Amino acid sequence: MCLTKPAKIKKVKGQSAELIDGRKVSVAFAGKIKKDDWVLANANLAVAKISSKVAKEINQYLKI
Repeated sequence: MCLTKPAKIKKVKGQSAELIDGRKVSVAFAGKIKKDDWVLANANLAVAKISSKVAKEINQYLKI
């Protein structure tokens, strides 16, 4: 089982994005992504785009 955690997009270039924590991820499967969007990220893959409200709720559960 894999754990994805919310991360904010810092910048997007093509099918790749840099997260605010410095990681680089593929956004090929996450739909249309732009700067300041939130995604669920695991390893080097953004799995889904989520709202900032959902990201905040998840981060509270994970205490990030």
